[in-house]
Amino acid sequence: MAGKSYAQELVRKSTGRAVDELLRELYVEKKHSQEEIARALGVSRVTIAGWLAEYGISRDDRDTLEPLVAA
Repeated sequence: MAGKSYAQELVRKSTGRAVDELLRELYVEKKHSQEEIARALGVSRVTIAGWLAEYGISRDDRDTLEPLVAA
């Protein structure tokens, strides 16, 4: 994969966290929508969708997390 985008670098600098780590927390663990995450990070929903695809994060991850948390 090529270097990180300018937007990814801005998010990393403003949050102090890697974009993939932040997306996993917000989208998978906390179950925020793409639109909610986009507003919070100051990017478009399409950008969030692209990052989720880039990092292999899917809605299925939400479903597989549930049984792990309950155990």
